[in-house]
Parts: sequence; C-alpha cells; structure tokens
Amino acid sequence: MVDLTSDDESSPSQPESGPITRWFLLDGNRFVIAAGIAITFGVASLLLSLTHVALLSNTQPLFYVFSGLITGNMTLITVVVSINQLLLSRELQSPGELTSQIEETVDFRQEVEEVADTAAPAVPAGFLRLVVASARQETVRLDDAATGSDVLSEDVRDEISDVTDDLTIALERIEQHIDKSDTGIFDALSTTIESNFAREIYRLERARRTAGSDLPPAIDTAFEDLRNRLQEMDITRQYLKSVYLQVELSQLSRYLFYAGVPAIGVAIAVLFSLTGPTGPPFGSQVRLVVFPSAVAIGALPPALLFSYILRTATVTERTAAITPFTTGQK
Repeated sequence: MVDLTSDDESSPSQPESGPITRWFLLDGNRFVIAAGIAITFGVASLLLSLTHVALLSNTQPLFYVFSGLITGNMTLITVVVSINQLLLSRELQSPGELTSQIEETVDFRQEVEEVADTAAPAVPAGFLRLVVASARQETVRLDDAATGSDVLSEDVRDEISDVTDDLTIALERIEQHIDKSDTGIFDALSTTIESNFAREIYRLERARRTAGSDLPPAIDTAFEDLRNRLQEMDITRQYLKSVYLQVELSQLSRYLFYAGVPAIGVAIAVLFSLTGPTGPPFGSQVRLVVFPSAVAIGALPPALLFSYILRTATVTERTAAITPFTTGQK
C-alpha cells in the first residue's frame, strides 16, 4: 500500500499571511504607505537638525540634496513614460486579435455559467464568488461519494477526506474575503492571492491512482469535475491579475506625474532660495520647517513608486505558477 501522507506535498494550501504583513504588502492604502515613508524622511531630516548632527548653518550640502531630488524625480518621469509605452503596446491589437480574445473570454464565462446553472455576474467579485461556490459544491460531492463508498480502501477514503477538508477551509476563507471586499479588480484578486490548489490537485490525483481499478465511475467523475473547478479558479485568478496589472500600472503612471511635478517644483524653489548672497531669506527656526518639509515632498514620488511596485511584485510572485504547478512561496 502506498503511503498517502509521507510526501511533504500533502501540506494544505498556502497559509494566510499575518495581518500587518498582508496590509503592508497588499491591502494597505498605497498613498498612506507612501506618505508614511516620505514623512519618515522629513522627520529624520528634522531630527538630524535638532540634534545638531546636520547643522543648517552651512547650506552648501543642501545644493547636493535637492539637486539629487530633482534628478531622481526627473528619472521617475522617464519611468512614467516607459510604463505608458508598455501599456500602450499591450492595447494595440488588430480586430482579429480582439475578436479572438473576446470569444475566448465569452466561452470561459459560458462554461462557468453552465456548471453553476446561473448567469455569471459582470463584476469581478461576483464572478469569482460563483466560481468558488461551484468548487465548494464539487468538493462536497466528492467527499460524500468517497465517504459512502464501500469499495475504496480506508487509506484512500481518509486521504480524500483530508483533501476535501483542506479545500473547504481554503474556499470558505476566500468567500469570507469576497464578502468583505469591494467589487473592484484588486479586491477580488486579493482574496485568492494566498491560495494555490496545485498541492490539493496532486493529492487527489495520487489517491485516484492509488485506488486504480477499484475507483467507482461516480467518484472518478467527481474527481475530474472538482479538478476542472479548481482549474477554473486559477484561470479566473490569472485573468483578474492581467487586468489588475494594467489598471494598477496606468494609475501609477498618473499618480507619479501628479506627485513628481510638484516635487520638482518645490526642489527648484528651495535651490533658488539658497542662491542669495546671505543664504536663505528666512531664519534658522524657519529652516527647521522648510527644509525637512521639502525633503518629504521630494521623497514622495519614489515612495509612491515603492509602495505600488511592492504590491504588484507581491501579486506577481504569489501568482507566478499556474495549475498544476506551484512555487511553494508565500
């Protein structure tokens, strides 16, 4: 008899991250994170001045600081142009390519509707909820069929029961996230980020092959239907990811323009204020406010870029593998 539990592939689907980590990487407002980073730079500059580590009596080093901020934010403008070129290249398609893409999407939607025997919602969260509900229904059907079978061995029944229990927990977690989320692309996508059913598919297939000729046709059909539903979930996730990345990067390019142009203007204004024969036209107490504030404003565009790229990179990493493979990464 093959040992169905000796392989480390029998571990349940990817566990959920801690709330703080998940907020920082995925769910947190990107503007709040970017503002926090920029303010940290400003406060650090203020503390260096208050502790006399970096005295502001000599303004020559400030030329290098704000010149660097101007150069860096100019580079970000170039990044924005590159992002827009990337997005534009993906959108330039021929009528034939557009027709094929639409037809394939419609075919997949109709397949999901036929399984669920209901119309699929147009909003991402509603569509994903329908796919998850279908997967849960097939999970229950397989579990009931295997539990009530007198043909299967006890080891095979136990393995199927363990897998269906893990799947039920993971699917319930996704449904709970969907119920709490909005109807947007990322809100729907984020509910599936920490789920990868490749391990469960592998475990089911291993139990299926272990049963061999003893596997009743009804249970064999239930195996196949559940695997198809899990694959549909992965297809839905990958499609939502592709749409999300296009939306996210287009928004990022716009926000970088909004933050980058004022940041460059503030840095230029500070540089001009340093060109007077006696230095800045304001006293030392005002400098403690003006210069750290200018540093914070100048650091906002790269902080904004960091916060958005952090999320897109996390999404890409955690959804890199498609069924039936998995990277094993959190």
